[in-house]
Amino acid sequence: MPRLFLFLPLLLSALAGCTALPPSTAGVAVHDFGPLEAAMLAPVGLPLRTVEVVPAPWLASNVMAYRLAYAQSTRRQAFKDSRWAAQPAQLVELVLKRALRAGDPATPAGGCRLRVDLDEFTQRFDSPQASRGVIEARVTLLAPRTEQPLAVRAFALDHEAPTADAAGGVVALRAGTLQLKNDIRSWLEGLEAAAPGATGSLRSRCGS
Repeated sequence: MPRLFLFLPLLLSALAGCTALPPSTAGVAVHDFGPLEAAMLAPVGLPLRTVEVVPAPWLASNVMAYRLAYAQSTRRQAFKDSRWAAQPAQLVELVLKRALRAGDPATPAGGCRLRVDLDEFTQRFDSPQASRGVIEARVTLLAPRTEQPLAVRAFALDHEAPTADAAGGVVALRAGTLQLKNDIRSWLEGLEAAAPGATGSLRSRCGS
């Protein structure tokens, strides 16, 4: 009988361990940016070897963050029932790589590198009924091999969300990401257009 009493706690402990499974995520909505239209995918004027999007520490997860600007503007919060399919920086990087055709086989050997420091990617509620997607980024064009900065530009974008919930934030932040892509393309093409064909132009310095 004493042996039975010693065995029962071990058995109960083992059974409890078998039921300690991760919580179900069946009720969590997972979002990305969906497919990109073919018209969005065109090489930029400058040859790009790659695009790297580096997240700020507070963006290094796949939570969908929001901020109640009308109540607690300094507090970052996360939706419990919605999340990104990957870190926001990874989603933005995928869009930029595909849209700017970075690493295209036709790119000359070398090619510049585009570094994007993502400082903000969140849904901001200005009131309980109104919100917008906010993106802030610093973009640096780096020379081949030397990694010398050739140009730097800061971007701040916001798009109104169609609904004041997580789904509306996805729509707004997708639109903001696509605008960021367009703004970066225009910026890079403007840099080259400023001195076309000149010795030491960006195109020549990027290996073309």
